[in-house]
Amino acid sequence: MVALRDAAPSARAGFTLVETLIALVLSSFIIGLVSHTFLVQNQYYSTQTLRSGVQDNVRVATELMAREIRTTMEDGVIVAGARTLTLRSPVTMTVVCSRIGAPNLDVFNEGGESQIDTAEVAGIAARDPSTGAWEVVNTTWDNVNGSASASAGNCADGGADTVGVAADFHRLRRFNLLLASLPDEGDVVMLFRETTFKIQTSQLDTTTLGLFRGVYGGALVEFATGIDTTAQFQYRTGGSTYADTIFGSALADIDAVRILAYACKRAPTGGQDDINVRVVGQRGAEECPIDPVAASYSRSSSSCSSRYR
Repeated sequence: MVALRDAAPSARAGFTLVETLIALVLSSFIIGLVSHTFLVQNQYYSTQTLRSGVQDNVRVATELMAREIRTTMEDGVIVAGARTLTLRSPVTMTVVCSRIGAPNLDVFNEGGESQIDTAEVAGIAARDPSTGAWEVVNTTWDNVNGSASASAGNCADGGADTVGVAADFHRLRRFNLLLASLPDEGDVVMLFRETTFKIQTSQLDTTTLGLFRGVYGGALVEFATGIDTTAQFQYRTGGSTYADTIFGSALADIDAVRILAYACKRAPTGGQDDINVRVVGQRGAEECPIDPVAASYSRSSSSCSSRYR
């Protein structure tokens, strides 16, 4: 007789459908949480990168303008409009060491012609030693550039020490056709540039404005973009108030210039503008620090500028 055994239950066990669904839900939640964290961090990084780009753009623009404005010559603001600023600043300062004939002056310029940015020369200015006033005439380098071959010898004959620095002497010509009175030996003659800053529609992003720079007789070149439509130059002529336009004889009274603008960048998602940096550039302030969102310039403060008088 064969005895029948009870069938043993199977040793293998699996997940139930409910357990599988719970595992899938938990896994999806964890993956979603990790992905969301990554996306938030990535968006934050993109936003900070854009903000840094805007700030760098602002810094470059304000530093360039600071260099120009700090060296503005006396009564050097020529045009003072809400969107246009034109000013004169020295390219180089020379000293007359010899006069050979009425039209020509031999001058000393440290470094010689190689140190002159001849493309930016917009004119000459001679200083009256008795009054300190400058006689200013627009002209080009080609119009006043003369031969330098005999300048060192002429100046040496007049008592100048030219040993080892003969290349620092140069001849300027046609002064009798340009100035009412010729400078004498020892007088200062300035070669100056005439720079125009203009706020107008950006060539890189036509939905915003750009800040352009151009020299006398040259084309405007954009060096900052992403500026909003409220941007303008402002001018102070004493006191604490600013105007956006100065005319005529009041130009000589300008003692401070500033630019007010918002620099903007589109959000990383392509949505609304969310990167905004306010630019405040000023000349005439008592302090001259430049930080990522603001700049102040002074040509009257000896700690950060120089002024020719």
